[in-house]
Amino acid sequence: MIWVKRISVGLLALLLFLVIATAALLYTPAGVKLAVWGAEKALPAFSVTNASGSLLRGFVLEQVRYQESPIDLAVDKLSLVIDDGCLLEPAVCVKELGITGVRFAMPELPPSSPEDAETTDANSEPVTEIAMPVPIRVERLRLDDIGLDILGNRINWLQFSTAAEMTGSHLTLRPTDWQGIDLSLASAEPDAGSSKQAEPASNEPIVLPEVLLPLSIDIQRFTVKDFKLNGDAPQSVALLDLAATAEGSDVTLSKLVLDVPQAKLDANGKVSLSGDYPLTLDAMLDIAMAPLQGHQLALKADGSVATLSLDASLKGKLDALLSGQISPLDPQLPFDLRLSSKHLQWPVDNKAEFEASETKVTAAGNLQGYQFELTTKVDGEPMPAVATELKGKGDLTQVTLSKLVVDSLGGQVTGKAKASWKDLVNWQGELAFSHIQPGLEWPEAKGDLSGKLRTSGGLTEKGGWFVQLPELNVDGVVLEQKFTLDGQLDASDRAGKGDIKLITERLRLQHGPNGLTAKGTLNKVWALTAQVNAPDLAQSLPGLRGKVLGDLELSGKMAEPDIRLQLDGESLGWQEQVSLQRFVLKGRVIPLPELKADVNLTAADGTFDSFKLSNLDLVFKGTEANHSLSLDMDAEPVSAELSLAGKLDRKTGWQGTLEQGVFDTEVGPWRLNRPTRLGYSFKQQLANVASHCWQQKKASLCLTEALEAGTSGRAKVAINNFDFELIAPYLPEAIELSGELGADLEATWAPESSPYVKAKVALPAGEVSQQDDVDAKALKVGWDLVTVNAELKQDVLNADWLIGLKNNGDVSGRARVTQLTGEQQLAANLNINRLTLGFLEPLVKGYHYFDGEVDANLEVTGPVMHPAVTGLLRVTKVKALGRQVPLDVEQADISATFTGYNATVVGDIVTPDGMLRLKGDADWQDLANWNSQLNVNGRELEVHVPPLLAMKVTPDLTIKASPKYAEVTGNVAIPWGRITVDQLPESAVSVSDDEVLLTGDLQPIEDEPVIPFEVKTNVLVKIGDDVRLSAFGLKSELIGELNVRQQDKGPMVYGEVNLQKGTYRSFGQELLIRKGQILFNGPAEQPYLAIEAIRDPENVEDDVIAGIRVSGPADEPSVEIFSDPAMAQQNALSYLLRGRNLDSESGNSGDAMTTALISMGLARSGKLVGDVGEAFGVKDLALDTTGSGQDSQVTISGYIAPGLQVKYGVGIFDAIGEFTVRYRLMKDLYVEVVSGLDSAADLLYQFEIK
Repeated sequence: MIWVKRISVGLLALLLFLVIATAALLYTPAGVKLAVWGAEKALPAFSVTNASGSLLRGFVLEQVRYQESPIDLAVDKLSLVIDDGCLLEPAVCVKELGITGVRFAMPELPPSSPEDAETTDANSEPVTEIAMPVPIRVERLRLDDIGLDILGNRINWLQFSTAAEMTGSHLTLRPTDWQGIDLSLASAEPDAGSSKQAEPASNEPIVLPEVLLPLSIDIQRFTVKDFKLNGDAPQSVALLDLAATAEGSDVTLSKLVLDVPQAKLDANGKVSLSGDYPLTLDAMLDIAMAPLQGHQLALKADGSVATLSLDASLKGKLDALLSGQISPLDPQLPFDLRLSSKHLQWPVDNKAEFEASETKVTAAGNLQGYQFELTTKVDGEPMPAVATELKGKGDLTQVTLSKLVVDSLGGQVTGKAKASWKDLVNWQGELAFSHIQPGLEWPEAKGDLSGKLRTSGGLTEKGGWFVQLPELNVDGVVLEQKFTLDGQLDASDRAGKGDIKLITERLRLQHGPNGLTAKGTLNKVWALTAQVNAPDLAQSLPGLRGKVLGDLELSGKMAEPDIRLQLDGESLGWQEQVSLQRFVLKGRVIPLPELKADVNLTAADGTFDSFKLSNLDLVFKGTEANHSLSLDMDAEPVSAELSLAGKLDRKTGWQGTLEQGVFDTEVGPWRLNRPTRLGYSFKQQLANVASHCWQQKKASLCLTEALEAGTSGRAKVAINNFDFELIAPYLPEAIELSGELGADLEATWAPESSPYVKAKVALPAGEVSQQDDVDAKALKVGWDLVTVNAELKQDVLNADWLIGLKNNGDVSGRARVTQLTGEQQLAANLNINRLTLGFLEPLVKGYHYFDGEVDANLEVTGPVMHPAVTGLLRVTKVKALGRQVPLDVEQADISATFTGYNATVVGDIVTPDGMLRLKGDADWQDLANWNSQLNVNGRELEVHVPPLLAMKVTPDLTIKASPKYAEVTGNVAIPWGRITVDQLPESAVSVSDDEVLLTGDLQPIEDEPVIPFEVKTNVLVKIGDDVRLSAFGLKSELIGELNVRQQDKGPMVYGEVNLQKGTYRSFGQELLIRKGQILFNGPAEQPYLAIEAIRDPENVEDDVIAGIRVSGPADEPSVEIFSDPAMAQQNALSYLLRGRNLDSESGNSGDAMTTALISMGLARSGKLVGDVGEAFGVKDLALDTTGSGQDSQVTISGYIAPGLQVKYGVGIFDAIGEFTVRYRLMKDLYVEVVSGLDSAADLLYQFEIK
């Protein structure tokens, strides 16, 4: 029994060992390592660098390699995690299967054995069902960084992840993502062994095989992103997203989204892969590819593959509907299709040049015979509107148009045609048109045409072609002249060797009296003649005039044609722009095999713009080896006489000599100094001109070295002693220029290098002057020497200059610009040395003396379009004096300091009454948002505008400017002022609001903004207590404050001005201003008036106050006469005019009324009297009344010389005259002489006590 126990214990121990060993192999790393070791021993080509984990709990293999020709596989990492708990179900569960970094290459297929082929044939029965004995679940499958190369087809992707489950014969593919795919297909190679003779087409319908899937599939979501197909025509897919199910023969596509650069597709459908494959499909395509971008195509299909019904629609700029049926399985392809559209256009993606509407197309039949119809309307910018209808039929070898009708231009075109390509392409066609009226589309071609033409043609067996036009007949009326085009024409090249044959018995074009005819043959032997007989061109083309007669004859062999031409024209012209009294073109040309020609063109009495031709004679004669060209032209402003001889070698080029040359201009002739060689090389494509000069007196324009010009070349040009008198006729009359110009220019260029240019310009002593008005002082600028040097080399421009002004300073500088063809960089300096400004005095109107001095030293660096500036600019010793200017300047010193993209300005302006200080800065660091600011302040500066005003001004202003707006803010105080207005200046009369200015073509001139940016203002004007106004009988003191503001709209004024201690002379009386207010609350020209003026109470009886009251807007004031106590208007007017009531018995009542009426009359005649005085040279001529009562006078006064005033007065009631002469000795000091009933001489001095 002991051995039994031992055996039992041994078996138990062995079983326990096997269990422990199996568990160890499955659940410890040893099992994995053992499995790897066994695989490596069994497959020498297989290797694993590192293995970890366990077989059932999960393991990781790193650096897996299998290499055996022709297969090469490398995997960076493979991981597998198994859920061993599923084994008890039973089921196979994989929590995760991950493969990273796969590189697989198989350049060719492994060799196969005959046994493999036999096994394949034996197992070729179709699989009808695939079923798993136990469920298989994969919770996560990852394939990342994969690269496969199979038979030259390469595919790489970044990431693939999915999950799947299979139970029995049902496979579920859970959401799947595949990203970053790059596919390159192997180049296709022809398979010589696979070429077989094509089997004859069968007329039997195609039978589709029945497809029975061995398992049911449920694809919940399959998404592909960033797919690229490389090759000759690369393609890319941004997104492919689908969901589908399949079971048995039924496939359902519940979702399909395809997003590619050309379009985006959204579709769903069903198909049964049995019988005729019944199906349904709904698809929507958003097109992004030009020219249909923005369009949407919708498609619905149902039925079966054997009989398919289609409905499609296109929406967008184009719209179209397509419906019908098609039978793809029938070899004859029966179809019945209908297309309709309301709008089609071309081009699609731009403004339409052609548009089609009401389009309908029907087509039915099969490939052996079909019929079609088309109706449409087409219109476009380069063509008239047409309505087209056509019907036809055809098959695989021919097409016939049985009906063609085109309605257009008020007429109709009908025709029929046939084309066949069964053997060789050929066609026949007939067209007839009636009452076509081109004037409906082109008014300048008004007419009515009818006609008929027949044509046929085709290709020949020898590769040639032929076209026949046996009948061409067009008759009608164009521009009220009979029009005829008729004839016959045949053209062919039946052998296809380029021997074109052209035959016409007659071609005739006749319009009214003008006609063109041709007849003859162009073949191996030419025999064709043509005649032009146009005695009155105006009958054929309005605007054209004249007579043209001519003959053309083509004769000789094709290899040696002889062309003779005679063309005469008389009294030719086009509208009023061009005219030519006579021209004759005649000659003979033999172009082959060697050019021979004798051609002469003469013309006389022609005009074009400012060009006037007297005579022209152009002659060309000779052969290729020896020919000459002469030109003799007598014209204004340039005449020419040229003579040239040369020879042509068709292989090398042309060589010649300009033997004589003269250009006669308004300033004299320019003559060629010697015969000059010319040439052109065909091989080098290079023109060459020998050195020579064109001379006039001392001046010459020379080519100092031989010129070579082509894609590369070199030139040297010199201008010597060019006197500016030569360009005097071309300068404006007000400008005179004296001096000379000398210059040297050198240039070289080549295709692969940057050009080289060097220039030197020198001007010895000279002067330019401008005098716009005979009485004005001329502006003169003289110079002792001006030099400019520039050199362009290796994309760098260097330049320097010196301008030495006569009896003045100089301006000099240097500049260097690099990267001329790129981002141009500038480095320059500018020096201005003691440049006096006195020569600018004629430009400073109103000043009789002006001078100053400018000095500058500036450095400019940085980008050409945005440079930085450093240095100092000073304007000093400025003095400006004038008699008719508001402000005299005794001395001004202004300096600007530049520091890169910033600048500061300071300055003092000294006037006779005070100093004006300037201080400002500017910044252009951001060129699009530059800004500047200037502060201006002073104290009691006296401003004069004779004879209108004199005032003292204390400004304190800040002026800001930027690209978008300018702003003025601050205060202006006027403590003292005297305003005297004898008459309104012309500027006070505004231009009518409905004024319209026209161009020379009578088109309105659009107003352009004077200031290219918005202006904002906020200025407070304070009027002090010593400001007085005297204007049109009004004398008053002014006081008040005004705020001038501008924002968005025009300037607005807010505030008020009060009239104090004022009088107003009206109605022949001095009225006292009791109340005077001018209120501003908007535009300056629309103030509100509130003024009361009364008669002096001391000159009014009965203690009555009488006056006038003005109120309301200045453009529509309300004026009323009032009195206190209140009374009737006529009584109040009597108190105002006479100082007493109407029933007063005073003898002077009539005198006052007379004086008042005369004053009112004279007040209305002021402008007319002033204009009369100006016409006779008397300034400020005026009529007025002076005095009061019995001493009232009517006076006329005016200035007959500066400061000398004469005045003559006559008493209204005593008719005694008085003559006065007053002369202004100096400011406020006058001498006056009066002659009348009493005579006197007085010295008057005016002063004020403040």
